[in-house]
Amino acid sequence: MQNSLSIKKPDCHPVLDTGSPRNRSSIFRGLRVKPAMTSFFILFLFVSCNSTKNGVISSGKTLFDTTSVSKYRVLIKAKQADVSGILVLKHIDDEWRGSLINEFGIKAFDFVAPPRKCKLQNTISFLNKWYIRKTVESDFAFLLWDAADGKIVKGKSFEQLPDGRFILKNEKRNIEYSFQLIEE
Repeated sequence: MQNSLSIKKPDCHPVLDTGSPRNRSSIFRGLRVKPAMTSFFILFLFVSCNSTKNGVISSGKTLFDTTSVSKYRVLIKAKQADVSGILVLKHIDDEWRGSLINEFGIKAFDFVAPPRKCKLQNTISFLNKWYIRKTVESDFAFLLWDAADGKIVKGKSFEQLPDGRFILKNEKRNIEYSFQLIEE
C-alpha cells in the first residue's frame, strides 16, 4: 500500500510553465502589432499634425514675424548683471538667425536656431562661459520654438503682456528676458 501523503516544498518564485520550447513564444503572440495597425498609426500621426518640415512637427505658430527682419528692444536681467540692447531677428529656411547688439553697436552674440535648438556664435567675452551659453541657448530655443505653442517646460515661464512685450523667465537660474517690438 502506498502512502497517499506527500510533502511539497513551498515555491517562493513561481515559474510560468509554457510547456515545450516551441510553445514559449505563444504567450507573446497576442502582443504582436499587426501591419494594418502600424499603417493606421502612421496615417493617424500624419493626419493629426498641421505641418511637417525637415522631420519636425510644428503647429505653425510663432511669436515673431517670419516674413521680414524684426527688431526688438531686449533687456536680460540676472542676479549680478543686466544686458540690454537690440535683437535683430530673421527667419531663413526653417531656422531663426539673429544678433543681440547693445545700444553702442557692440555685438553680444549671434545665434542660429534650427528647429527646437539654438546655438550661440561670436559671443562677447564676459558671456563666453559654457554655463551662460548653455542657459541662453536653452532659453532662446524655448522662446523661438515652444513658447507660442503653449508648451510647458519645467523652470521656464512665458507671458505676453497687453502692451506687446514678451516676458520669458528662467526660474531655475533667476533670469528674466523682456522683448518689445521696435516699430519702424
